[in-house]
Amino acid sequence: MSQAGAVYAGVSVASAMATLDAYAQELDGLSRSMLKVEQQLEPIEREYQDFVDDYEVGLWQRSEDEPDFKLPPEALRVKLAHRAMAPELLGSRQGLRMQRERGMERIRAVKALVEAQRSILSALKSELDATR
Repeated sequence: MSQAGAVYAGVSVASAMATLDAYAQELDGLSRSMLKVEQQLEPIEREYQDFVDDYEVGLWQRSEDEPDFKLPPEALRVKLAHRAMAPELLGSRQGLRMQRERGMERIRAVKALVEAQRSILSALKSELDATR
C-alpha cells in the first residue's frame, strides 16, 4: 500500500493532506486580510490617540485654570473624549478593531484545526509504519 493510499479510521493520507492544504490557503488569505486591516487601522489609531491626548491635556489645563474643576479619573476622561470625538473616527476605529479581533479568532481556530490534521497524519504514519 502506498503512503498516499494509507487509510486510518476512515481518513486517507491524501484527504488529510488536502485538508491541510485548504487550511494553509485559508491562513494565507486571513493573514493578507489582517495585513490590510492593520494598514487601515494604523493611521486611525494614531488620529484617535492624538485626539484623546489633546482632550486630556485640555481637561488638565481646565483643572489648572479653574480651582473648582477636578480632573476626572482616566476611564472617565476617555469616555468624555469619545463623546467629543467625531463619530466617524470612533466608529472606524471600533469597526476595524472588531474586524481584527474576528480575524485573529479565526486564525486561532484554523491553527487548532491544523494541529488536529497533523495528529491525524501522525496516526496514519504510525499505522503505516506498524503494517510494514
